[in-house]
Amino acid sequence: MDTSSIHSSRTDNGAPASRVHDLLRPEVLQAFDRTFFEREGYWVWEGILTDAGRKRWTESLQKLQQMNDEIVMDTDWAAIDFAGRGLQPPLPEQITPEFLATCCGGSEQMRFMPRGLFGYMREHGLFGPGPALVTRGYESQGVMPEHFSIGYDDFIRDVATAHPQMMELFTKLFGDRFILDHCNMLNRTPGSIGRRWHAHQYRQGQYEVEDPIGTGHALTTEYLQRQCIRTLCYPEGATIEEGGELGVIPGAHLYRIPYKWNTERPDDDAAMKAGWLKGKIHAFTGKPLEMARFSLPPGSMVSFPHHMPHHVGHRKPGTPTRWGLLIAYRTPDPDASSAKWTNGIPAHWVERAAAEGRLSSAARRVLEADNPLD
Repeated sequence: MDTSSIHSSRTDNGAPASRVHDLLRPEVLQAFDRTFFEREGYWVWEGILTDAGRKRWTESLQKLQQMNDEIVMDTDWAAIDFAGRGLQPPLPEQITPEFLATCCGGSEQMRFMPRGLFGYMREHGLFGPGPALVTRGYESQGVMPEHFSIGYDDFIRDVATAHPQMMELFTKLFGDRFILDHCNMLNRTPGSIGRRWHAHQYRQGQYEVEDPIGTGHALTTEYLQRQCIRTLCYPEGATIEEGGELGVIPGAHLYRIPYKWNTERPDDDAAMKAGWLKGKIHAFTGKPLEMARFSLPPGSMVSFPHHMPHHVGHRKPGTPTRWGLLIAYRTPDPDASSAKWTNGIPAHWVERAAAEGRLSSAARRVLEADNPLD
């Protein structure tokens, strides 16, 4: 597998050598129902990956997780000049080999990283001079593979930015223009506690109908045009029986409330039913909103608006790791300031990739800013 980050070989027709051309099952792709998606707020692409696509997708996620774990364990975190970068250093007890080992194996487990470090990596990259991220034979991108998968794996970069079948899928969700907001791994290990009910903002939240709690008075049947849509990809599936399954609240997107997007998220099902969900109805049917959980076979994906409340179930002990990738695209913000690239992608990476001629025209279109500079 190629781990050369920006540098990738291409075939005679310009496609990356890592591309799986028959990635998606056309009949599943064509079955998309736009009316259902706008009304209910989600669409399940059940079994959409071909066998070859599923195998390659899983291999990439496994390799990326290994790379992330290696960087966690091999980097001398105590030697990095965090203070010189305006950051607090990690606590000494959190960068022992024993503690770092607990931060490996799955996503959202790097509890040793101080506040602000993820943002610094995205804005500037954690490069030298002096000690920085340590890699094993591949080029550091200044960020962790978990948070920037497209920078470390050619296959993932292709499916997230350029693959024709994936671009067709996103066109069905958005129309002609969409830009990449972020792309993260979401691998859940056995025993993972999952995530409680929450949602996310579009941009800085200036276009949300209500605040992160919301009264629910702004219910509408209109599918709002400014959207960020999450597409979760499960090459090996995600079932209720094994845990780590996705849960959503169909119809809740029509309230446009980014539920507890940046606060503690303590709400389990019982708390949601007794609290936030109480009295809320589906805008089209008038029936009370209800939670839905998906038990998905291998090779499936789910797409839903960023601001619809969702959660991830507890991954049961003794089960294999649930491999997952999040690809989040959004509609351009017409009121955004002019810029060169989308702010969801590390600018230091995309500048280098563009300067070296490593970005296809398709990739450039989805990595450019809301209002691109001429």
